[in-house]
Amino acid sequence: MPTRIKPSPIIIVKNFLILQAGAVLAYLIAGSLTHYAQFYRALKISELISFQIAQAVFVLASEVILVFYIFFRWHREYYEIQSGQVVHASGLLHRRRTTIPLQQVTSVAYHRGPLGKIAQYGTVELKDHQSQNIAALKHIPDPQDWIDLILKSKQQGEPLAFHKHPPELKDLMQIEEHESLEFKSTFRWDLRSQKVNQQLEKASMKTIAAFLNSRGGCLVLGVDDRKTILGLAPDFATLGKENADGFENHFSHIFHKMIGPEFRHLARLHWQKTGDKECCIINVAPAHKPAYLKNDESEEFYIRTGNGTTSLKFSEASDYIDIRFHGKPA
Repeated sequence: MPTRIKPSPIIIVKNFLILQAGAVLAYLIAGSLTHYAQFYRALKISELISFQIAQAVFVLASEVILVFYIFFRWHREYYEIQSGQVVHASGLLHRRRTTIPLQQVTSVAYHRGPLGKIAQYGTVELKDHQSQNIAALKHIPDPQDWIDLILKSKQQGEPLAFHKHPPELKDLMQIEEHESLEFKSTFRWDLRSQKVNQQLEKASMKTIAAFLNSRGGCLVLGVDDRKTILGLAPDFATLGKENADGFENHFSHIFHKMIGPEFRHLARLHWQKTGDKECCIINVAPAHKPAYLKNDESEEFYIRTGNGTTSLKFSEASDYIDIRFHGKPA
């Protein structure tokens, strides 16, 4: 279903104040060049209506027209998120519909000015793999809430190369870990200490970041190194919503925090059940730009080497990025 986003209503007030200030300035400038009273008294209507009354009626009519123009212009404008595209509709009398395809969008970000921070609205920016702006969705209320929806819409409009046929768990169980496959027992529950361990979440995010920076891959959660199916019930029990939906929400939160929302559409979660044990296969596509793992105040760069995840030093990462993302020769 398409989703419509209306610009924040605070824009009505903002535009009214701007246009009001402009109108007052224009009135004062015109008044300094023309004596309104003398000009009005030269008209025949001045014999019926005094200048003061005519002036009051003119100002009132101008204010009413201004208010209606601003309100209906806001009322007629919206953004509609559809499968693979965003449509911008605007125009008071002549309707304009601009279609923004999402195929070239590789990252989505937002920013808010001082007023936007107070009134909770901002601009959502759609960028390509060179971080160039493709389009900007302006005056969006709570802009951070719409990033995931836009990325999912992009996902729906793409050829489902790595989403259409998710790998079967039984098939992956026949393969040893390699550059594009890794198994982990849990996402956040430490089976040894029997408590939540955030270092386990970081370990999973390291693997995902490495897949993004390499050739993609699958991270299987709920299966240990010996190929024993454990399921993710221990992880579910640590969440407010103790099911796959709650897990995916928590996963997205950690992903956004440690890697960034602009890469989230490249990691697709598939759920498969064996008996009463539910496992998650995270299918990761290769990214179009470097993905860094945020660690406190620093950033780390990981790639896959064999069946492991390797951290690269700054100089090594720079050379790798030039070759992998910028197409420079080795």
